[in-house]
Amino acid sequence: MDYEPQQLQGEPERRGLEIFGFPLRIDPFFFFTAWIIGGRQDLQWMLVWIAVVFAGVLAHELGHAFAGQRLGMQPWIRLTAFGGMTGWLRPRALTARQQIFVSAAGPAVGIAIGGGVLVLWLSGVLAGAPPQVLRVVEFIVWVNLGWAVLNLLPILPMDGGHIAASLAEMVAGRNGRVAARVLSIVLTVLIGLWALATMQLWILILCALFTYVNVQALRAEAAARGSSGPLE
Repeated sequence: MDYEPQQLQGEPERRGLEIFGFPLRIDPFFFFTAWIIGGRQDLQWMLVWIAVVFAGVLAHELGHAFAGQRLGMQPWIRLTAFGGMTGWLRPRALTARQQIFVSAAGPAVGIAIGGGVLVLWLSGVLAGAPPQVLRVVEFIVWVNLGWAVLNLLPILPMDGGHIAASLAEMVAGRNGRVAARVLSIVLTVLIGLWALATMQLWILILCALFTYVNVQALRAEAAARGSSGPLE
């Protein structure tokens, strides 16, 4: 999974790795999570799966990073146990349309990569390819296209949630983001109940995390409203 707190400031504590000039930090638990999600596979295929996940999540984050750079911000990228995030060394206020542009850039990369490979697969170009190649192709499609579509769900703090919140803000101002958080809580509770019933523990953990994040954000919004008057 991937999610982007769009207004992160500062930079990762450790420096050293860079990609296209962007500071890059990789938490070891990123690989552990990829291994858990990969299920039971032979060691060689598990390593291939982890490599595809790493490349796919990094490509997704680069989509956000280049979009932010185009708007004058200086990005950094971090891969974590829960996916990836892109933050800004030099953040600036963005319009709702600009926020949508940055949020949509990551999934767009995944859809382009995964969708392109899927089209080649379905067109018959890969007909006759060894089973090992087709299995790698399946990994690429699932990681890039599948996760891009999943990230477009209107749930904060995923990309789709940021897009929904920006659209709502264009209509209702700050109340729009509050509405987006309420929608996020409703959806994560419903999906979490399904995950509990079907024993999808990883999805259940994510739903619990996202619910907590949005409840805390709503509390912060309520506190701000109490100190500064009604939301505009």
